[in-house]
Amino acid sequence: MASAAAVQVAPGVHRVSVPLPFPPGEVAAWVIEGDTGHTLVDTGIDTPPARWALREAAEHVGVTPASLETIVLTHAHPDHYGLAGLVRKWSGARIAIHQAEEELARRFVDRWPEDRVHTAEVFGRLGVPAAVAQAFLRASDVIHSFYAAFHPDIILSGERGPLPGGGGWEWIHTPGHSPGHITVYHPRRRILITGDHVLPRISPNIGADLYAEEPLSDYLASLRQLRELPVDLVLPSHGEPFADLAARIDVLTAHHDERNAQILAFLAGGPGTVFQVARGVFGDLPPENLLHAVREALAHLRYLERHARVAHRDDGALEVWALR
Repeated sequence: MASAAAVQVAPGVHRVSVPLPFPPGEVAAWVIEGDTGHTLVDTGIDTPPARWALREAAEHVGVTPASLETIVLTHAHPDHYGLAGLVRKWSGARIAIHQAEEELARRFVDRWPEDRVHTAEVFGRLGVPAAVAQAFLRASDVIHSFYAAFHPDIILSGERGPLPGGGGWEWIHTPGHSPGHITVYHPRRRILITGDHVLPRISPNIGADLYAEEPLSDYLASLRQLRELPVDLVLPSHGEPFADLAARIDVLTAHHDERNAQILAFLAGGPGTVFQVARGVFGDLPPENLLHAVREALAHLRYLERHARVAHRDDGALEVWALR
């Protein structure tokens, strides 16, 4: 088997493509060369192909167990953090993650059986038919099966700080896609590693659920924050590096404005449940995609309610949404 490719995207910064067993098919991990060793930003998912790809590519750019000092996780979704425990076991590197994301990871790992029961009840209130709700739970079980039980060594707290490992890199708290999501920034070099916060071709899923009450406001605020940064090179987790951060942020902001307008137009035809809104706006999707559509519809509805555009009534068994 040929060695997995690692691409230098800037002096001392390498992109490693790690395969995923689901769309979009790959995720980027980033190797940063420091004064005293290497930092790895994200790791990929824990599958045999991903293990091989990450290790082969990292070793290709000179990473050794002795040289890898820090593993920085942008967020706790399994395609970004799944291999962190194994990489630490291989190298002894310290794992860093934001406090809000570690709290989320602990729920994903330690409390899923309990949360699963509550999630089934929530699906009912959102108007999800019983058979579809069971499919949603099976899809969620698959996602949770990729999580590994490990504890980080460094907890990042607050809104911004120096990245462990030094070299002038910083981390910035950018909630939205996930409550404790961070981006990694070098002010002097004007490089920004965006994780899933800003992607070049797709909009990251911004979904409301047990773990995020109304994430769209946080996401839009985080976008506005990043738009003010001097950035020449954007390094996303999915898709190729690109240059114009402000233009892409404007596109993402416009996308969410358009989604809000679509939801308002749907409700102009009469009240509906979250599931009905999701089907009306996103169309007929397979369960694993429809689940994300329902979460995104709920996030937009709660955002619109916060801005007094819609309202909902909840009799304890069913939520119904309508224009105000």
